[in-house]
Amino acid sequence: MLTRPASLAGFSYAGYTLESTTNLCFTDGLERRQRAEQRDQSVNTYTSNLFRVLALIGLLVGTQTLVEAQPPPPLFTPASSFSATNHYVAVSVFIWFTATGGQLSGPWRPLEGRSNWTGLPDWWQGQIKQMMMANIDVLYVHLYNDPNTDQIRVNLFDALNQLRAQGYDPPKVAPFLDPMITWYQRPLVDLATTVGKDAFVGQYIRFYNEFYSVNHDAYADDYLARQANKPILDTWHVKFNCTNLTSLTRADVSNRLVAAFGTTHPCFTNGFVQVTTALNPPTLIFADEQVPQFEITAYNYPVTFNSINSIQLKGGYWDQNIRSPGSFLARAGGVNYSNAWSQVHRAITRRVYLESWNEYDEGSGLYAGTNLPPDIAPANTSGNTDQWSATGDPFEYIKTTARGAGSFNDTPLQSAKILWYNLPTNLAPGETRAVTVIVRNTGNASWTAGANYKLGQADADAAPFATAKRVLLDDTQDEIPIYGGIFRGRPKTFTFTIQAPTTSGVYPTHWQMLQENVAWFGEAISVIINVSAPQLTIVPSGTNIILSWPTNASGFTLEFATNLVAPTVWNTNSTAPVVISGQNVVTNPFTGTQLFFRLSQ
Repeated sequence: MLTRPASLAGFSYAGYTLESTTNLCFTDGLERRQRAEQRDQSVNTYTSNLFRVLALIGLLVGTQTLVEAQPPPPLFTPASSFSATNHYVAVSVFIWFTATGGQLSGPWRPLEGRSNWTGLPDWWQGQIKQMMMANIDVLYVHLYNDPNTDQIRVNLFDALNQLRAQGYDPPKVAPFLDPMITWYQRPLVDLATTVGKDAFVGQYIRFYNEFYSVNHDAYADDYLARQANKPILDTWHVKFNCTNLTSLTRADVSNRLVAAFGTTHPCFTNGFVQVTTALNPPTLIFADEQVPQFEITAYNYPVTFNSINSIQLKGGYWDQNIRSPGSFLARAGGVNYSNAWSQVHRAITRRVYLESWNEYDEGSGLYAGTNLPPDIAPANTSGNTDQWSATGDPFEYIKTTARGAGSFNDTPLQSAKILWYNLPTNLAPGETRAVTVIVRNTGNASWTAGANYKLGQADADAAPFATAKRVLLDDTQDEIPIYGGIFRGRPKTFTFTIQAPTTSGVYPTHWQMLQENVAWFGEAISVIINVSAPQLTIVPSGTNIILSWPTNASGFTLEFATNLVAPTVWNTNSTAPVVISGQNVVTNPFTGTQLFFRLSQ
């Protein structure tokens, strides 16, 4: 059998060990030189004083190759601001839900059961995933002054943060101020006074303080809904609970926001974008956009304001469980909502506003619901009935929204962002290694194995490191049975095994998402993998020496020699290795005799 040294190490002082590899040669204990000219004859001997040995130990600690996979860090990423000309989809989100409190009288039961609407972060995560599945871009989060429900809104912000840390790209958030609840049965807010201005803007400040209380990362500002890096503010009717509306100016609002946040969150120094209601004047005089918001019972209602065309869409409306006579806008199994989306003309419309995600008692929600007959309260004597989905699909309105939004927004059908990977740059011949690549879907199309979405190594690469150069999805994992695929904004973690070629060499590799036989797409990874002999590591441990090398480097035997005088006699080490954390580990007692070690194949 041809024997060649894969790596070689020697020691000459009790309790101290040194290591070397075929790629490095150390002289004088301090200089590091590149590749030995003759690999099979490269031998490093260390016979100098103890000071030089210690210097080598300190130098070599940092050169060890880590074989065990390291976990990814938190995967927070930056996000871009919208521009005034972007097409995006927004939805109103209400926060007044606990298992037994808040709105309880809606006609349409959620898929998970109303008692599971806890208002806690884990529940919000599920709701956010549903909204992401729908390709929704912005959440107008209900804002009103009630200490009893503030924590539920914080829980929503916390859930957004937790998902972002996992690599999700969730919708951006904006405050949707509700003056009618905030100042219900209270004196009118006089916007001509400093006290009144403070009270009004203070509600927005409270919203952002809640957001920042659980979003501390460097990219927190990016997940506020912004246009041209200006935070978006929304408000419902101001005319009923505020007076002297024309006295509140843009500067009044901006100056207070800058005073509260300008130092630590510079986006507030850019100004803000104000969204208001459209059909019930008067409203704020500095409105930038107006959108119908809980103002009309219609499946679709377009509005043009300030040269911006918006349209409100509804899946249905049915508040007769709580109001008499109330209003009824039939869902008819989803056909009316689908037809409403067909009225959205991308060439002229910039904003789509959905009403609503979860206004439960008014029956306008788009969340995943059961296809059971509607809950009709005893007080509802209207005689009306309705159907959630003509096809029995709990995700009827989410899927319709996803299709409509995918045709409307500015996001490509297929795209991907590489979040993290640990593909190695060095492997031994034939070595196997467990690796991880985390990729985020940044396109409108969901990924499934059934639709042939895969992570691929480029076909043109000289050697396959993954089986058939493909890494497959599994449609039984990643909540695909629930959400139907890896939706836009969701990360996918590919954990797989690569194997190096048996021939040493330098191998460029390229990795990217693809839909087989359709297209490669998104960001790509380029990693040059050097295939060469494995590293043998030697460390002291009391009166023993511990030798280790990767278990993935198969076919190597640990050998020793007592001297390097030609002809050198190499013997197989008698102590068998044990496997610890992916390493072959051998513990030998130090006998005081000079020894040299190598791996041979």
